[in-house]
Amino acid sequence: MWISAYESGSYHNDWHFPDSEAIVIEGMEQFIKKDCLHMDTTTCRSIWNSRLENWLEWESVEPDRLLIIIGSDITRGIVPIGEEDRTWRDITGWVYQDLSLKADRVDLIWYGLNKQMK
Repeated sequence: MWISAYESGSYHNDWHFPDSEAIVIEGMEQFIKKDCLHMDTTTCRSIWNSRLENWLEWESVEPDRLLIIIGSDITRGIVPIGEEDRTWRDITGWVYQDLSLKADRVDLIWYGLNKQMK
């Protein structure tokens, strides 16, 4: 199953996918943005940590299950002027840090070159 934030209508409130063996979630920064516009930073980060825990539990139930999360780096460069954009940038960075801590593997792909970070 491929879930992309770049396709309209792909946002999931329940994030429940029991019948799949592999899940790819693409565009994490866009999914996070949809939430952070309606929540304070602490609540948003907490909700994303809870989702991550649920995903890891789902993945651990069957040995063939695999979860792949793809997110673009929006934290490089100039700090955004707008408060909403700065909040989105901060929350996305924190969620990526939380994901990286709990992930078995983390890869950085820059200009098509892969570097395994963990």
